[in-house]
Amino acid sequence: MSDTPFLAKPVEAKDTIIVAEDSPPNRKILAHLLEKLGFNVCACEHGQEAWDKLQEGKLVNVVAVISDIMMPSMDGINLLRNIRGDERFKNLPVVLVTAVSEKDYIVQAKELSVNGYILKPVTFQRVTTKLKELFPDRIFPRLAS
Repeated sequence: MSDTPFLAKPVEAKDTIIVAEDSPPNRKILAHLLEKLGFNVCACEHGQEAWDKLQEGKLVNVVAVISDIMMPSMDGINLLRNIRGDERFKNLPVVLVTAVSEKDYIVQAKELSVNGYILKPVTFQRVTTKLKELFPDRIFPRLAS
């Protein structure tokens, strides 16, 4: 007999989104919104931490990366470059959080096949709109904003 407790049905792992954001308030807002929408969140302080987590292979069901563009250690463009350059992750959706003033970075991101942008300030509406574009078949809970 097994030592594992009886489960009526297997527990399904939720989809995970990696968030790379150096601003603690913005990171917290993004993580909170994504969790409310039913995702597991791996919140990282910069692109290097997000890249390390992705490479470790310990995260389950990673379906997307949402990253700020301007960060220390590794910015969002270099994180995107690493993801696109790795055969295991090259098709992973990447969304960059950006301020309007970062136009040069947006051009670079387009060349690296970024999947979209979320304009600052990050809001529930902007996040859900982008996720509906990325995952058109997914049904998201309606939340009071």
